[in-house]
Amino acid sequence: MTGESTAPRSVPAVDSTANTSIEQVVGNKNDTHNGTSIKAMLHKLDEHAHKSSKVWPTLANGVVVTAGAAWVLGAFAEIAAVNDIAVDFDIHHISVEALSANEVYEIVLYAATVEIARVRVTKNANLDGTMNVPVQCPIQPANTQIQAKLATEGGSDTATISLFYHEY
Repeated sequence: MTGESTAPRSVPAVDSTANTSIEQVVGNKNDTHNGTSIKAMLHKLDEHAHKSSKVWPTLANGVVVTAGAAWVLGAFAEIAAVNDIAVDFDIHHISVEALSANEVYEIVLYAATVEIARVRVTKNANLDGTMNVPVQCPIQPANTQIQAKLATEGGSDTATISLFYHEY
């Protein structure tokens, strides 16, 4: 190709954030999901499609979350404590295991105290409300605490939930 340099190409450092050459944009073969190169993004997509799915809490009942007054979020309920999930992860579903009343429920997930996802479910005479509700959230760093809050149209109701998450 005319204009193409014949100089040897340099390999960027692993997970380099530099952006001044095509090599840095494409990336290093050893880039991880923490990088910003094209290779790092492909690595992250591969992990998302092929790494383990998990449930939390595991081998235990779900966590009861209690609503405040009508359409007021209740207190935090800890779903996963700091250090419970020791790898980077994202949450794919909230498993609603029990709802206390025929109501509309809004469940909010938090990484510590920062909101990361929000969903609604309904229990009525025709629907028992138990389901796996899809959610999307940013990838959370290993050892992140996950908490939930709940609000309902009637207030003071409860939802028992667990999480389906994906490891990176």
